[in-house]
Amino acid sequence: MTVQATMTKRRKESPLTSRLDELPAHILRSIFHRINFNDLVQAKSVCRSWNLLGDELTSKMPWLMLPSKKQVEEGDGINVNNNGYHGFLNLMENRLYSLKTTPKEFSECCCIGSSHGWLVFLQEKEVPFLFNPFKQVKIELPSVDRLLGLEKMVRNVDGEFELNYLNVLKGSRTFMFKLCHGKQQVRECLIQKAILTGKEENNDNGNCGLVLLCNNGEEIAHNAIGSDYWTILDFSHPPYQDIICHRNRLYALSDKNSIEVWDFHIGGNHVVKKSDFIFAFPHKSLAEEKSLRDVCTCRFYLVESCGDLLFVVRFSGDYVDWDGTLLHEHDLLTEGSNHPKVCPYRTFLFHVYKMDFNELKWVEMDTLGDRALFLGGNQSVSVSTRCFLNCEKDCIYFSDDCWERMEEDYLYGGHDVGIYNMKDGSLKPVFEFSSDKIQPPPCWVIPDSAMSES
Repeated sequence: MTVQATMTKRRKESPLTSRLDELPAHILRSIFHRINFNDLVQAKSVCRSWNLLGDELTSKMPWLMLPSKKQVEEGDGINVNNNGYHGFLNLMENRLYSLKTTPKEFSECCCIGSSHGWLVFLQEKEVPFLFNPFKQVKIELPSVDRLLGLEKMVRNVDGEFELNYLNVLKGSRTFMFKLCHGKQQVRECLIQKAILTGKEENNDNGNCGLVLLCNNGEEIAHNAIGSDYWTILDFSHPPYQDIICHRNRLYALSDKNSIEVWDFHIGGNHVVKKSDFIFAFPHKSLAEEKSLRDVCTCRFYLVESCGDLLFVVRFSGDYVDWDGTLLHEHDLLTEGSNHPKVCPYRTFLFHVYKMDFNELKWVEMDTLGDRALFLGGNQSVSVSTRCFLNCEKDCIYFSDDCWERMEEDYLYGGHDVGIYNMKDGSLKPVFEFSSDKIQPPPCWVIPDSAMSES
């Protein structure tokens, strides 16, 4: 394992450091509110009081990582693969922290997940790595070339990934074929989700690893941080819709009707299949899905909340009119016109259920109480709104993870981000762009301290 710590080392105790440590908190807070994200991270390394206040401002609330507003709104929507993430929206303060300089990883690599405050990227040469934006620490991981069936992966001048796939014929020869993918097609086809099994900073016992949901959801692979290989887990019900790690166990949600559970044993890549639950898909969601089959798509998520395992069904309209009305495909063209009257796909409804492990069934939840859920293609979590200003209770904050449609049109993709109110079914934006082509798509970065609040 290679650990690249770019965070400035703390200075040895000196008279200057001691004086800085005594700066009144209200003055320091006022200064910190005026500096950019990079300077705030660097300021944390000066002394203990600065570090504590910096942690308070950077680590208490889920952040929404955003691309450059200028790149999004002034671009033509075509050459977007060289766009990069450029800032973090702090929901607690409702304030956007911009990066002074954009790390090359944010533009040159494909973000394939985030977990426990760490971002997971896939770079050229099929090598993934972890990056913590709050601590400026990078950890490289073993190559995933064999896992993904790749011989080579490089970026071209347009920012697309050129992939040479290996195809082995039984008893015969190996040949290669090449495809070009945009960043979101890499997520659709290669790695759909990447999550940590524990906290990397507490990895002295070897209990932290990375789990990948990959190859169109057909495989789940695990790497213990520090080891040089990936282990494909023993699975039974592919393709998988979502994965979640909770209390040293991995839960994998299959297509509607099963959850498989694995134990991660301390030290190394030893993963043991624990359980395989088969249960009925919730009747309410099944009926809703059938009635809207021609106009909507469903996505499924697992979320841990206060010790319970939640199942969330997300309904997105495939085609939506400007007023939010769901359209059939044959309604796309206005009568007598060749111009579409349609907005891109958009989320309009959520159903939430809690697992009853005794009865092996999902129990509907009408309310989240004082909790809020954060959902997307990265880690999905539940947080207490009592701990966070500006975080709305009984709401679902969601980001766009519709990888299969993000690059089908240069006019839209990455735009399906918002807040859904469980009580009245209303929707509103988290952050507004004037364009519906938002690349790279906004994603949640969830610090551990946010998840640990009960």
